[in-house]
Amino acid sequence: MLSVIISTYDRPDALRRVLEGYARSTYRRFEVVVADDGSGPETAAVVDDLARGAPFPLRRVWQPHEGFRLAAARNLAARAAAGDVLVLTDGDCIPFPDALEAHAELCARGRAVTGDRCLLDLEETERILGGLEAPESAFERARRREAPRLGRLRWKNRLYALTGWKPRPKLLAANASVHRQDFEAVNGFDERFVGWGYEDEDLARRLRRTGVRVIDRALESLVLHLFHPVHASHRPDARSGENYRYFKRGAFLTRPLRGLRPRTVEDLEVEWLGEGPLAAGAGLPGPRGRPELSLVRAGMRPRARPRGELVLEVPGSSLPFGSPEELYRFLRERI
Repeated sequence: MLSVIISTYDRPDALRRVLEGYARSTYRRFEVVVADDGSGPETAAVVDDLARGAPFPLRRVWQPHEGFRLAAARNLAARAAAGDVLVLTDGDCIPFPDALEAHAELCARGRAVTGDRCLLDLEETERILGGLEAPESAFERARRREAPRLGRLRWKNRLYALTGWKPRPKLLAANASVHRQDFEAVNGFDERFVGWGYEDEDLARRLRRTGVRVIDRALESLVLHLFHPVHASHRPDARSGENYRYFKRGAFLTRPLRGLRPRTVEDLEVEWLGEGPLAAGAGLPGPRGRPELSLVRAGMRPRARPRGELVLEVPGSSLPFGSPEELYRFLRERI
């Protein structure tokens, strides 16, 4: 069974159209979990109203609104979901009737699926939200308009896959699916991403690190993306925010600490490369295979090459770690 996770925040009119869209789905074995990032009672009322007559199980999970916490909201919904396959989308993305078919057919262990979206302008969006145009009449118009771009995208993705130039296709969380076991293996979304963007690209690169392939089904699985103003965290451009800097920070953990299941620095498997009181790794959880974290004392060239997913340089004389407690205090400030 599919679990469709729909993220939303205070757009009850758009959410209503999205949920009505899933009622028209040609694929029927799914549930919907609304991941509410702190909306007011109007959103709850929409979900309660439609749940009474929806042809699929529908429920809502809610977290307090403390900024744009999309990653945390999706993790919250994933914990509540019952399906083997998690379909990720947004509360302003109306599905084409056949949008779930590709996810149901192809998403499996080791294989995630990405669809795409057809962007609507403000006028088209207002007509749909105002009831002046049914989404059905916009589907074919949008499909024809987007067909050239989607065709080019497919060929580009194939080229990148053959050459290895870029990790493509992108996993577009406005319309994507991942198997629950793969999602859990990478500890879900990294909740350090707050504000617009890059939490889905981060999820994709961590999935790829574990061997998961991302399958392009942009031509087969589409949603109508209703217009909305650019979020403040996306200004003046996508690369100006904290999320971009965090995404480009270099080495990273496959399983983030602030993810689907909270982890602590004490849970990390660590190797210590350098001299000092902790040179023997006393009191640290030694790696059973490849360590998650390699610690290298600043100014020293270790005899062995670091093997960790994340390599962290620690101070030499300024903070001699005489105990694991001192080390963990240092790590909590940096990971």
